[in-house]
Amino acid sequence: MSSMSTVREKLIDATFNEVFTAGYSAASLANILKRADVKKGAMYHYFPSKKDMVLAMIDEKLEQRTKNKWQAIIDEDGNLIDILISILQDTKSFNLKEGCPLGNLLQEHLGEDEDFSNILTSILNKWKDIFVSILEKAKQKDQINQNTNTLQCATFLIASIEGAILLSKKSQDNQDFEDCMVQLVNYINTLRT
Repeated sequence: MSSMSTVREKLIDATFNEVFTAGYSAASLANILKRADVKKGAMYHYFPSKKDMVLAMIDEKLEQRTKNKWQAIIDEDGNLIDILISILQDTKSFNLKEGCPLGNLLQEHLGEDEDFSNILTSILNKWKDIFVSILEKAKQKDQINQNTNTLQCATFLIASIEGAILLSKKSQDNQDFEDCMVQLVNYINTLRT
């Protein structure tokens, strides 16, 4: 790895951490540069602005995080519904103090900005596609009812997960998330054949 790419990676990581803890609007370029231990001049070599750096971070980090957490289920041989439920029940695999990086950005009124709106919508849609694929495969394997509307179901799962994370972030209490997941799992179990 050349030192050039490490400067860019340091900036992306620092941007992720700063935006995740402070939010986009409050994220400070000075803090990002300090976290990355990078001079402003070096940053401008890669990114013309904080916004461009945040867009690159969303593209590279958030999409990857979503894929890493959910995509692998599609390739599993076992019961996909069991595997999905086990992830939902693993409270420690969700950041319930700071919330979901994607969810936080979606709540930050970034929709008024077309660039943010497009990239966040694209990641949400990819997440939805992953869930639809999981549910379609579960259907093929006769693990869930054939009449399950997989798109509606995928949308509902994402809304429930995001809502549960938001409630726990607001209350700073994991119990809200755990309560929601108990009910979500009850719902998922009704889809089984």
